[in-house]
Amino acid sequence: MELKSLIDKAHELGLTVLLDVVHSHACKNILDGINMFDGTDHLYFHEGARGRHELWDSRLFNYGSHEVLRFLLSNLRYWMDIYMFDGFRFDGVTSMMYTHHGIGTGFSGGSPSC
Repeated sequence: MELKSLIDKAHELGLTVLLDVVHSHACKNILDGINMFDGTDHLYFHEGARGRHELWDSRLFNYGSHEVLRFLLSNLRYWMDIYMFDGFRFDGVTSMMYTHHGIGTGFSGGSPSC
């Protein structure tokens, strides 16, 4: 309830409240996470090596799965409906967009440095 009160107060002050979410990867833990939830390593994640992010030591979601998309979107909806967040900042977007996960890749856009 403290978080709800904080967000309500921020809204009263005219502030927009964003939540930092991590939908680019998830904990690989089995006991307290969703990894191997159904006994397989690919219910929510890509199977095998494609489903692992070695630098983050975590699992990578399979965004091609309708169940995964519904799971992640329902998570966002929860934060908006229950806590009234105004929007989100997505962490690790390069890992969501690129199969190389942005590892060792510069994204300068080719513009000259200032």
